[in-house]
Amino acid sequence: MSESKKLLIGFAVVGVLCACIAAAGFFAFREVGNRAKKMVSGDPTSVAMIKDNIAEFDIPSGYKATAMNMLVYDIVMLSPDTASKRAPTIMLMQYNGIISGNSAQVEQQLRQAAEQQNGQPGTPMQVVDSFDKEIRGETVTVTVSEGEYENFTTRQWMTVFQGNHGPTILMIQGVVKYWDDQLIDDFIESIQ
Repeated sequence: MSESKKLLIGFAVVGVLCACIAAAGFFAFREVGNRAKKMVSGDPTSVAMIKDNIAEFDIPSGYKATAMNMLVYDIVMLSPDTASKRAPTIMLMQYNGIISGNSAQVEQQLRQAAEQQNGQPGTPMQVVDSFDKEIRGETVTVTVSEGEYENFTTRQWMTVFQGNHGPTILMIQGVVKYWDDQLIDDFIESIQ
């Protein structure tokens, strides 16, 4: 066999291996994308299942719900159903029982996870107030923070209450100019 034929066979083998690796990579990335898409769901059945894990509550009129079931926690995000509506976004997040630790540790981990999930980069939030509120028959302390972001003052309410399967964080965030106390009070009262 001549040197050029050996070289061609070598290139063909390398080419086939590269094609196989590229195909495997394509299918692997597609599978990761599909799993990520399934993790964040607006499907009413998925939302209802995750919502039932956290607590019973009414979805405010004009809002849409999306839900995530991650390895460590469940999240339901309620956001205005149109981009032009600037009402606050509501998020409930509950650890799904996989972790251990005392209640204070779980609460601290929930707060850190919520801040990472919903925080605006470059938006330093300062605590401006706190007050007590009743959720599911439990008196909880709501921490109110505000910060400047792109010429808007944003507000965030954060508290932790006992959900169906453990401590649950409630975080409400939006632009102060469009803050709707009545909508928020009605939502909080609906949590059962």
